[in-house]
Amino acid sequence: MDPNRQGARASYVALLIFVALWILVPSAVRRFNREAFVEFQAPALHLLGKSRELATFWEKKSRSVEEMAAAGRDLARINAALEIQIHKFEDIRRENVRLREITRYNVPAEYMSVVARVATRDSSSWWQRIVIRKGRNDGIRPGAPVVFGNTVVGRVTAVHLTTSEVDLVTSPGFRCTAYLEGDDQNHIVLVNGVASNSLGTAKARVSVIPRDYFMPAGQPARVFTTGMGGVFPSRLMLGYLDGGTYATQVGNFKESLLMPSRDLYNLQEVSVLVPLHQNPGEALMQGDQFQ
Repeated sequence: MDPNRQGARASYVALLIFVALWILVPSAVRRFNREAFVEFQAPALHLLGKSRELATFWEKKSRSVEEMAAAGRDLARINAALEIQIHKFEDIRRENVRLREITRYNVPAEYMSVVARVATRDSSSWWQRIVIRKGRNDGIRPGAPVVFGNTVVGRVTAVHLTTSEVDLVTSPGFRCTAYLEGDDQNHIVLVNGVASNSLGTAKARVSVIPRDYFMPAGQPARVFTTGMGGVFPSRLMLGYLDGGTYATQVGNFKESLLMPSRDLYNLQEVSVLVPLHQNPGEALMQGDQFQ
């Protein structure tokens, strides 16, 4: 028998045996192998992120003393302005607490903010996600919203010991309810990511838009979270309606594309809002991990 043909047949037999074993082994074993592989590559992800930070450090280190002094003066001015804003926001917070106590308003869900550096990015045709350098050891939990300032970046979908996977707003697995700017009746619309060309600009889809809704003149309409479902806090910004494809109609509603308000693939750092109390959606996501 031809040795090449015999070797090819042995390879196919080995592949079939491996697939059969993978199907027959318990789910706990598969989950252990998956977690072991993720933890095996975690040090490489950390090293990659720290090498980029080191390159940035030496790039700034090579600048002249005059440039650094000018940057320091600009930073001091910015810090002074921010201190004034902090005192102003503190007064607003006290007034907000006082009014809630008077009206007996139910306090929304509280979150613990965990700052995380971005390790890697994946922008394939089927999903758009990032891996951050914080995980189970840092208190990250599945389903936690990920933001940058007041802008939604995505949601944590998988948590490991020292890293976490985040589906971006433009990922097909992302779902969220939202309000549209200019809609006085606050109709609820749906936002979900869509599969796109990896070479193009990733966007999301906004559906169930009322037919009588029209965007504000002269400016793109902003899209905000509703706060329903207990995942995302209310009034966080998701992005802008893309007016170029806004005329698409489905049934009695209209659709549009959502342009993210941040360049999601250039983010170096994000904040994970970990709920202080577990919500039903988070419990479901944790259950999915053990199946």
